[in-house]
Amino acid sequence: MKTITQKEKNIDIREKLSIDLCDNFIKRLNPAQSKETKIGALIAIRNFIKESKIDDPFLFSYLVDTIADPSKEIRNIVIKVIKEISNPEIIELLEIKKQEVSQEIKTEINNLLQF
Repeated sequence: MKTITQKEKNIDIREKLSIDLCDNFIKRLNPAQSKETKIGALIAIRNFIKESKIDDPFLFSYLVDTIADPSKEIRNIVIKVIKEISNPEIIELLEIKKQEVSQEIKTEINNLLQF
């Protein structure tokens, strides 16, 4: 029987915490949430991704989906967050999202992609 080291236990705990945090962030980006909740989630997501270097496709997808939020303030924050943490997966998701949104949001995405 293999003995699990403390380092392996710590990595396992971090992975489980990351999954729980990502689930929490996704719930907080739900369109039914208040603007303040979404802003808090976006700030937390930015910090979490920058600190942990996490690569969670579901979290990235929800972040990109939030660019279509009716609130211009939320969209502006999403754009700032994406600029800070941009990676190839997020760019690909933005290209896909561009096909699904209004012209105003398409323009915002195009401007973001030129960054």
